[in-house]
Amino acid sequence: MVVDTSIILAIFFKKKQCQWAIDHMNKHARELRMSTVNLTETLIHLQDRQPQLFSSLEEKLLYDGIRFVAPDIEQSRIAVEARIKFPLNVGDCFAYALAVKEDCPILTLDKDFLKLDHPVIFPR
Repeated sequence: MVVDTSIILAIFFKKKQCQWAIDHMNKHARELRMSTVNLTETLIHLQDRQPQLFSSLEEKLLYDGIRFVAPDIEQSRIAVEARIKFPLNVGDCFAYALAVKEDCPILTLDKDFLKLDHPVIFPR
């Protein structure tokens, strides 16, 4: 399962869907993965919003069992196609590309993913 940035931010910033996100991450703990593009996006948000807690939040994220996957050429091509077809932001394009390449759903709180042609786990 690909973890979108929105899931991590909801947990760290205790947003409305925080518990839903935690429950789904725990349920799928052994299969969690995230694009390093989304990792970068998440770290930028953490640094911007919680600079005093950044180091501890970064450590928790990096060592919490998510497998981080750097994009390859195939994922870059899939991301470009997604940007044109759906249009998504760059981070979302790489979450989608990883999910397509590894044939797994995307765990997200971002409604933009609902228009995709790929399985999404989203609160209903």
